[in-house]
Formats: sequence, C-alpha cells, structure tokens
Amino acid sequence: VKLKGKVEFYSSDFVDLETQGVVYRIFITEKLAKSLNHLGEFCSLHIYEIIKEDARLLFGFKEIEEREIFSDLLIVQGVGGKMALNILSQMSRNEIIESISSENHQFFTSISGVGNKLAMRIVNELKEKIKKKNISINPTSKGKTSNLFLDLVSCLENLGYPSKTSQEICTRVINENKEKELEVLIPIALKYLTKPKVSDE
Repeated sequence: VKLKGKVEFYSSDFVDLETQGVVYRIFITEKLAKSLNHLGEFCSLHIYEIIKEDARLLFGFKEIEEREIFSDLLIVQGVGGKMALNILSQMSRNEIIESISSENHQFFTSISGVGNKLAMRIVNELKEKIKKKNISINPTSKGKTSNLFLDLVSCLENLGYPSKTSQEICTRVINENKEKELEVLIPIALKYLTKPKVSDE
C-alpha cells in the first residue's frame, strides 16, 4: 500500500498526511522526519499497517525495502512497531542486514531500549530469514560498517570509556558522518564525548 498526500503536520516521529480530504497519522523514522522541508509539501510513503483491538497504526517508509526490513523486525519477540521504527531511525537498512548476516548482535545494543538479550534474539531469529531472502546490500559498504563500528568502539573502550557509552557514541558518529575511515572518525568520536556542557551562568 502506498499513500500520497500533502503534509499537514509533522514531528520527529510522525507525519499527518492529507489525501482526498482524509488526514492520516503515519509514524516515521527520525531520518525521514528530518528530510521533510515544510508544511504543504507532497509526500509519498510505502505503508505498513498494524491493527490492534483499540487502534490502527500506520508506519510509513520512503523505500519499499525499508518497509520489508521493518516487517522482518516485527517477527522478533519483544520488537513492536515503535521499537522497529527506533532501530530503523538509528541504523540503515544495510547496517541491519550486515549486522544480522555477520551475527554481530553488539551493533544493536548501541540502540536505546535494545539490551543484550533482545539484540541476540534479533540476530538469531532473523539470520536464516535474511539468508533465504538473499537480500543484497551496497557492495561498497558490505562488511565495512560493522567492522568499523567494532574497531571504533574498541578504541574508545581502550581509552577508558564505558562500553555502553562507547557504543552509543559510535553509532551516532557513523550515522552522522559520511567519512568511513577509522583514523578520521576517532577524533570526531572524542569530540562528541568531550563536548562541554552548557553553563547555567
């Protein structure tokens, strides 16, 4: 299902889309929300619908491949619509596929709300499904992202930073910077960690 309409309102996690006189509230990733420019613009989204006893929830994605990964994540015990959307807000489709394929559950633990047990369930419950689908990812990024993440985390941990903090910072650094060389990303990560707090004075 695909919805096309005019943006009536949007925030960091949803957009109100008006189409043929009806306004639909559609939950979206933070990355998609940041790509919206202004009210009144037209937007086209691939929709995934979750029907509950007391609610009908719509989730929207720019790419149909992203919607498919969202659907796969929902299979995992403990992953609901909001959690799956949270994962897709902080990880790209390529990163999710690569992390599952390489059984790198640690990459998922850097996401808020995803503990070690849930991260392992995501990998264990989806690795065969991903393998059977033979999903392709960008060959230039294959194998690089997860290894880069682990190397960057390791560097910060060796400098004495806590594992959880290191993972959260490394996820931000990799997602927010196009540069994929470890030597370049280390000082960027350290800037994130040492950013001074705003004084009340």
